[in-house]
This record gives sequence, structure tokens and C-alpha cells, in this order.
Amino acid sequence: MGDEPVIVVGVKQVPDDDEVRIDPDTGHLDRASAPAVMNPPDRNALEAALGLRDDAGGTVVAVTMGPPTATDVLEEAVAIGCDDAALITDRAFAGSDTWPTSLTLAAAAESLGADVFVCGEETTDSSTGQVPPGIAAHLGWAQLTYAEELDPEFDDETLVARRDVEGGHEVVAAELPVVVAVAYGEFEPRPAGLHRKLYAESEFEPIELSAEDIGLDDDEVGIDASPTEVGGMETVEPVERERVVVEGVDELADELAETEVFG
Repeated sequence: MGDEPVIVVGVKQVPDDDEVRIDPDTGHLDRASAPAVMNPPDRNALEAALGLRDDAGGTVVAVTMGPPTATDVLEEAVAIGCDDAALITDRAFAGSDTWPTSLTLAAAAESLGADVFVCGEETTDSSTGQVPPGIAAHLGWAQLTYAEELDPEFDDETLVARRDVEGGHEVVAAELPVVVAVAYGEFEPRPAGLHRKLYAESEFEPIELSAEDIGLDDDEVGIDASPTEVGGMETVEPVERERVVVEGVDELADELAETEVFG
């Protein structure tokens, strides 16, 4: 670790899950069918990263992998408080599943000199939770998953996390460098300040990194390097539910009895 820690936080532009549709022919998300927003769990990761900087100093750099339009989430991250941001973009990345995605983010972390890489628990467009552990595996770093609290002990090059586990929690210490996956819903996001919003929208320009810039060959990323296959899918037609309007509690009880709700 250098004099000041470099804290990289991953953010992703995803379709709004209230409006997104799936292409029944390919099994892929039809990203054009819904507006793009920041992945909700990444907001918790942003707050966790900014909290580490508040407690122990350093620089927070947001990164995203996507097309040029993904700059929008980087601007939002900078508005919330990130010191800088990097757009990892290249046509070679198209169609990447979690394997080349985690490889790409791992290479970007090395390129940016990261000491800590903070991620959301999962993304709402795939919900695999595979990318943070994948980044750690590609880099050979320690990992702290489902983190609810973080206590930086950077003078000792250590990060302590309280982790959510079945039936309770545990406190774990990891040596830097480390990948952190933040538990969804923890680390309440801070609002963006007006002056930061104005800066992000009018002056900020992200670092732009291609596959070559971070030391990856085209055949290591993209759809051809992605082992995930959609085995098949079915479109299920919605079934109209029967509705009955009742006037009072007694009538409701009679209806429930007739439909044998209680067995």
C-alpha cells in the first residue's frame, strides 16, 4: 500500500427492474426496454467506500464496465462523493458473463493501484453474486463478503469486517489488498451535494480504459470467453386471479370458509 490507500468501488448501469423485459428468443435481457439506473446494491457499496475514506483517508475511484453511455453512473458516483472514476469500455467486452467481467474488473483494479475493491452484493440484472469473489480469485486477494460494518486498520494494512452469517454475525480481519462485497441494504447511502452534482455534470471527465489498456487480449473477454449458456426458457402467461368484494367481516369469513383457505 502507498502513503494513501486507493479504494476502488464498482458500480454498474442496469435496466430498471420494474420495467425490464426478457427476450424470449435469446433469453437475454432486453436492455432497451427499460431506462438505465445505477444498480441499487452498488449504492451501499459507494457509501461503504466513502466511509472508509472518511475514517482512514485515501482516494475513492468508481469504476464501471460498459458502453460509453455508462458514464452516467460514474457521474452519479462522483456527484455522491467519489474522487475520480474510470469507464472500462471496449467492443471486445460485449456479451461478457461473470467470468470475463470479474477478470476485467480485476485487471482494472491492478491498473488503478487498488488496495481495496468494494462491490455491491449482487446486481439486479443477473443476481449471481459471482463477480466480487471472481475478482478476488483472479487477483489472489483476500475477500470479505456480506459485510455489514467495516473498520479500517490501514496502518497495519488490515481491514476488519462484521459479516452477516446464518444465525448471527462474525468479525473477520483480512490483510490488504482485499475485495469487499457489501450486504445489500447496509451502509445507508448519502445524498449528493448540489456543488458535486454541478461538477459531475459540467466538468468531470472519467478515465477511459480499453482491454489493451488494462493488459487483456480480446479473446479473454466478451461472449466467446463466457462459459454461461441459457439452457432454455419459457414465457408463462399470467393467470387472472378471481376477486370477490365483501361488505364486512362476517361475509369475509364466509367466503374464506367456502374457498377452504384454512384447509
